[in-house]
Amino acid sequence: MKFKFTIILFLTAILLLFSCAEKTIPDPPLLTDKWITVYDSDAKGITQTWYKEFPSTNFLGSTWDDWQMPNARYRWHKQRFKVGELDSTSHYYLSCNTIASPSLIWLNGTLLDQVNYTQSYAIDISSSLVKNDYNELVIRNEYADDSFGIHELKIKKNLDDTCLIEKKMDYNSMPLYHEYQSYVNNLIIYEAFPRHFSGGNFTAIQNMTSRLNQLGINMIWLMPIHPIGQSHKVGSLGSPYAVRDYFTTNFRYGSMTKFSSLRSMLHRNHIKLMLDAPISTSAVDHSWVRDYPNYYMKDEQGNMIQPAGYKNKDVFAFDMSNPSLIRKIESYLDFWLEQGVDAFRLNGSKNINADIFQEFRDHFTDEGQDPFLLSDGSQADHLLFGLDAVSGDALYKAFRDISDGKADARLIGATLAEEIKAYPQNSKIVHYEENHETPRAMRSMGIDEHHLALFTIFTAPGIPMIYCGEELNNPPKMSLYSKTDINWYNIHWPTYNLISKLSKFRKESSILTHGDLHQIADTKAIGGFSRRYRNETWFVLMNYSNIEQSYQIDVKTTVFSDGVSGVVENGKVKLKAKGYCVVK
Repeated sequence: MKFKFTIILFLTAILLLFSCAEKTIPDPPLLTDKWITVYDSDAKGITQTWYKEFPSTNFLGSTWDDWQMPNARYRWHKQRFKVGELDSTSHYYLSCNTIASPSLIWLNGTLLDQVNYTQSYAIDISSSLVKNDYNELVIRNEYADDSFGIHELKIKKNLDDTCLIEKKMDYNSMPLYHEYQSYVNNLIIYEAFPRHFSGGNFTAIQNMTSRLNQLGINMIWLMPIHPIGQSHKVGSLGSPYAVRDYFTTNFRYGSMTKFSSLRSMLHRNHIKLMLDAPISTSAVDHSWVRDYPNYYMKDEQGNMIQPAGYKNKDVFAFDMSNPSLIRKIESYLDFWLEQGVDAFRLNGSKNINADIFQEFRDHFTDEGQDPFLLSDGSQADHLLFGLDAVSGDALYKAFRDISDGKADARLIGATLAEEIKAYPQNSKIVHYEENHETPRAMRSMGIDEHHLALFTIFTAPGIPMIYCGEELNNPPKMSLYSKTDINWYNIHWPTYNLISKLSKFRKESSILTHGDLHQIADTKAIGGFSRRYRNETWFVLMNYSNIEQSYQIDVKTTVFSDGVSGVVENGKVKLKAKGYCVVK
């Protein structure tokens, strides 16, 4: 009896030992074919961030199951899996076999990629996996063309290079995170550098309101208006982007009362106000350097550092992974919204993780605010995370390449068509021919090509932007670090009148503010594109050559022109040298 009892105790101990022992986690981690599944009939998963907080449900399915809800465009899947110790000498890949519809894939809340119809696909997830912890993979499938789903997903190690697909993210099929306000369709922006106006202050800009109205401007972008750091100051006045205090105005520009007066005047004239907000750096003598040193990036020795590639010593780079800093930046933006500001250009955003913009947007939504947010970069993913518009750098480069003889007129239509494909649908791109970082267009390209570029940005999709003094006769480049003397009465009337006419034309033409863009049969000399809206099509044509050109197209009427170019008979358009017109 005693012997049997001992045997039972021994076997029980063995069972307990095995039951308590931690199971070996396979390397690479295993995915099953069972996924928590939710149908998204209202297309609300993106805005409600299901990729971070998945809806509660007990329904399990696979990514290849039959579609159970025909009225639902999207189906979401989530799988939680354990990852053990990772092999630091290996790469880990998410391998997908037979992708039958557009799909978004997130790992641990971060968007990995957008994939489309393909037999096989793999993406390197080594940097996204969290070792010795649970990881979450979320997929959104789209029901498109009676096709849907992903047949098989596995995590693999060290795939052969031939298994990898070099692909470009298909942003065009992705949804915008934030629906911008309707007024954005009609925006015409004027970038203003307060320092360089006559008087160099808010009152000087206020006195220019009638000019802005005549030019058709309905949003003014003020470059930073804050006190400038004095330590390691560049030039006689310093860079306006080296901010020493975010919650007040530069005394040279005027008091908060003067700022309020400017804002009121602008709003009375239906001009919105956008502030240039440096959110990635501060001046080296900002009080936060002393009071909140954890707000800043540091090197291995613990010293605060400048942004990567920045040559001057007047700013320190913020550590944008610090939640306390993000809250402080939000309070900075909130403060200026309370002062009546309508919009922000987020300077430094091109070097910031796009997830932060979603935090900003969600914060504003919670506060009942809806400011227009402009990136200083051209990245498409900024529009997927809450910003309203990005910079149209590609079109500016096309203007320069044509002017420098590196390309011909066909580059204009090709660039705009490529831009449409490279961004989510209904994206807003700010187009320009000069800004505070570029050479002056009139001086560097000449008057004729400057006017062709102006004509292009006002007739293309997006938002046209005019730079401070662009309406003047041969204006000088304005220094970022000192005051440039400018005669604001030396107006170049052909340019002034052209901007005014183009602004009026754009605002009165829904086809320009809402229409689609399509390429045309352009030539080396004649570039352009078509715009389509509802049942109407317009053709935008520009002659980059130095001689008169003819163009055959099925049109009857000239809608807008330089005064000479246009339809001369049914199906035939003549364009003067460096001429332009819109025909239908």
